[in-house]
Amino acid sequence: MAELWATEGVVYAAGGSIAATGVGDNGPALVDDSCMMHRQDNLFADYFPEGTKFGDSEGAIDTFYFPANEAAPVVVRGTGAAAFRDAPEVWAVMEYYGSAEYADNRQTAQVSRAGGEPGGETLSGYLSANSNANRDLYSPLEQGFVDVLGAGDPTVLDGSDQMPREVGYGTFREQATALVSGDVTAQQAADAIEASWPN
Repeated sequence: MAELWATEGVVYAAGGSIAATGVGDNGPALVDDSCMMHRQDNLFADYFPEGTKFGDSEGAIDTFYFPANEAAPVVVRGTGAAAFRDAPEVWAVMEYYGSAEYADNRQTAQVSRAGGEPGGETLSGYLSANSNANRDLYSPLEQGFVDVLGAGDPTVLDGSDQMPREVGYGTFREQATALVSGDVTAQQAADAIEASWPN
């Protein structure tokens, strides 16, 4: 992978290298054809320029499931709710957070805050895993996200989210950047990450 990333013309690099390219730089690059494909989560939709067309029409940005060798894994992240008191009102709130009603209300509110109408072209940055949520409230692009999420088997957190924080958001990120920049080899990066795990 490191060799592929370092090959000129293979990856989009606004800052001269992918390590120096901000994630938001890839939104406009997809629209102007500087970048042909980008793997990212649904929050990435915030980085597209105003007026970007979405869906399966000519020249529009669309999404698809990247094929896997086995099963249909989908990498996810999410916000969790935790209860700290055993009481009926607490569990009523927890049940609401897991309901299709909450998912629909939140989607509607986020689209409205962004100045759009539910089911239109406005992207909310929100995605519910509730299979009973009303998918018609999502934009065409977000409906593609819902399709991918619904087909996931298994759905998993990415590796850095499963690591202890000091590794996943510390040494793993630092060493991955150093690898992409050509400052270390893959083995050196792996060794440094392994050595940083707490005992």
